[in-house]
Amino acid sequence: MREPGSIVDGKYEIVETLGRGGMGEVYLARHLHLEELRVIKILRQDLAADETVQKRFLREARLATQIKHPNVAILYDFSQLPEGSFYMVWEHIEGQHIGQWLAEKGHIPLQPALDLGIQTLRGLEAIHASGVVHRDVSPDNLMITRDRKGRYLVKIIDLGLAKNLVADPNFEVTQVGMFMGKLKYCSPEQAEAHNGEMVDARSDLYSFALVLYEMISGQPPFDAENPHAAVMKRLSEAPLQLSGRNVEVEVPADLDRVFETALARDREDRFPDAVHFIEALEPVIFALRQEDGADIVASRQRSAHQPTEIPATGVASVAPGGSASPSREDSSQLSKAERIELLAQIDRAAKKKTETTQILRRAEALLDKGEVEEAKRLVHQVETTAPRARGLDRMRRKIAEAEATAAETAAPETVAPEPAAPEPTAEEAPSPQKIREIEEMVEGYIRNRQLQLAELALETLLEVKAFHPKRSDYADWIRLLREELEQDRKAEEAVAAGREAIEGGDFKTARKRLAELGKLDRTGELTPAFRDELETAERERMQSAELEEHRGRLEELLAKGSFADAEKEIRRIADLGASRVTLDLLRSRLQDVRRSAEAGQQIEDLENRYREQLAHGNWRGARAAAQAVSKAFPGSPRPAEMAAEISRLEGEARRRESVEQGVHQVEQLIEAGDVDQAELALQILLRMDPQNKRRKPLEKKIRALRA
Repeated sequence: MREPGSIVDGKYEIVETLGRGGMGEVYLARHLHLEELRVIKILRQDLAADETVQKRFLREARLATQIKHPNVAILYDFSQLPEGSFYMVWEHIEGQHIGQWLAEKGHIPLQPALDLGIQTLRGLEAIHASGVVHRDVSPDNLMITRDRKGRYLVKIIDLGLAKNLVADPNFEVTQVGMFMGKLKYCSPEQAEAHNGEMVDARSDLYSFALVLYEMISGQPPFDAENPHAAVMKRLSEAPLQLSGRNVEVEVPADLDRVFETALARDREDRFPDAVHFIEALEPVIFALRQEDGADIVASRQRSAHQPTEIPATGVASVAPGGSASPSREDSSQLSKAERIELLAQIDRAAKKKTETTQILRRAEALLDKGEVEEAKRLVHQVETTAPRARGLDRMRRKIAEAEATAAETAAPETVAPEPAAPEPTAEEAPSPQKIREIEEMVEGYIRNRQLQLAELALETLLEVKAFHPKRSDYADWIRLLREELEQDRKAEEAVAAGREAIEGGDFKTARKRLAELGKLDRTGELTPAFRDELETAERERMQSAELEEHRGRLEELLAKGSFADAEKEIRRIADLGASRVTLDLLRSRLQDVRRSAEAGQQIEDLENRYREQLAHGNWRGARAAAQAVSKAFPGSPRPAEMAAEISRLEGEARRRESVEQGVHQVEQLIEAGDVDQAELALQILLRMDPQNKRRKPLEKKIRALRA
């Protein structure tokens, strides 16, 4: 262990010990020249001689240098200490990891949790785009910090268990059947490593879905006594629904569907990559930003008269446990996802209102028939679910009046003997006013297209006046209403079937349903609306296919290094309406590939310079080229390889030079006739080069001199 104040490699002063792991020690340190805090991870000296451990440590550093992203911790330096230990220097992140947050404060509010989640997915996308799987995504490896503007930021740390997607036949850190990472957050395929199947990026996404679920609810998606039991449930059961997992957290149904995909046991059923995961979360976040606790319709009506404050996109506007920092936007500027969610909410509100109205009308009909208790039950149902529903107060008054009338009727009175065959009197006949009220009810229900109530009202009318002059007219109107409603029902079924076909991508069937709808649509309103919906879906399908084609073309251009054409391709993708998140990821990918290509070109130039110096035997020039590589690519093992090669080739050249000098010396001594010295010089030569091709001729000349 190194004490505070000690210096590492002449430039890092130890401030404090942060931890000690199986492979090394971790310290908080200060860069002596830059006056900045860093985190140093030093490979334990007793393990430095272990080739396997050393390779794993070196591998972590090499993988980390490939990844440059604001949501992934930065590796600044990598080198070897004089005593043989290796060390790497990471950025120091002020903040706390998500595991600490959950332990100290409980769950993170929904919208901030999703914003932080999208940041994490962006970082994972960068890691995966570099051909790397993290394999240890957990709350302890996700740091919450702040950027320069004070906004919350997630950083993915610790690539110690990361693995390149391209297997190295010469070195495999994780043997088949060995689990690496935290058991509580492992994917099903990690737990079943014995099947020999390589884990891929979808394993990281599953692990992160477990973390995000816990961030939102404060609870894991599987109830289990220990991590092993949780893994067994993960392999055999579906996760618990997020909605209802924590009574304090209200979760939209759409988010349940996202987690249903993200936590699928079979990885083929999950999101194929982080981008698709992000795109599934985006509509949920957009919808949440429209929720302010007030009625959605009233909120939108108010926004027409005054500015509406909407949280800005991203964690810049939210803080875990805090409130959103609003930014003013025109409330009419809604994205497609926002409009869809808004319409869905309005539709739900309208359905609820319609259901409440229907219940009150049933109660009124029952009350008119004298079924007071059943009417009271329905009114109580409305009072429980919608205490401020329109018409509720009127029904309360009518029930009170009906109960008062019933009480008066039930009062004791003298009952006279029933006369035989009484004739109806004027007092017993229904009044014209009463008949007119019932007529208005029949006509009103027919106008409002309330079939059952219209039938009930007509039945009541015929009870008080069996031979009503409009009896046939009312019956015909109700029959026509029944037929129209049946036709409307079939039209709605055609629309529903058409929409289902659209969702399944079966546009041929959707077109057939559109043709059926044209025959059933009495009002002519459903057909054009559904036609627009179908045509929009067809356009979006074509745009989606075109978008995928352009994305494939972009990857081809990046592989070829055609960066100017790749930029044009991204602009074409933007014109097709790709989301901002997708475009940001594509631009980031272009920058990463371009930087990698530039670095590759730079190292290729230095390699050519190095080889040229070697070919001319310019050892000093070759060492200068190796030093240039070390400066341009700190932490790269190549300079050490170059130095070893220079030393080997320089030694071989000097040996050849010494051999040539030895041959020349023997020949000079033979010419001088100094046999003994010539023989001694030959023996020295043969020690350096036993197989020298001049050996036999020289030995023959020496024997001739002795003769």
